[in-house]
Amino acid sequence: MNPRGVIVDNLGQIYVVDCWNSRVMRWCEGDEEGEIVTGGNGEGDEPNQLYNPYGLSFDNEENLYVSDQWNHRIQKYQKI
Repeated sequence: MNPRGVIVDNLGQIYVVDCWNSRVMRWCEGDEEGEIVTGGNGEGDEPNQLYNPYGLSFDNEENLYVSDQWNHRIQKYQKI
């Protein structure tokens, strides 16, 4: 894992961009393992893939935005 960005949502869940594994992980309080929120399907440019994600953010409607560096795009995931 090569974390590049971290954010905590309004429920206290921790989201981490895992750059080298091209995915976003989430840890909920009390969980021993994180879960894949998006990506994790190899490097690529399909909607379910990321390629060197680098940062993330939520908007006021709880949509997740991921900067997908090597695909030159910002991916939006509606209310995760």
